[in-house]
Amino acid sequence: MPIHKIDEKAVLPDIDGDGITVPVHVLADDGTTARVQIEGCGIHLRQGQVHIVPSAALQRAH
Repeated sequence: MPIHKIDEKAVLPDIDGDGITVPVHVLADDGTTARVQIEGCGIHLRQGQVHIVPSAALQRAH
């Protein structure tokens, strides 16, 4: 199952700077919004959290 990543700014648009990129597992994606589970830790996001983000924020992890 491919892992995706998002920038923390997709969840927390008011943070200073861009935040960092964190790996996520996509639980659902309707093409407009995606429900994701955080699979790593960032500066502001923690493993296991579930968030709704714009589908355009999803990036394929290499």
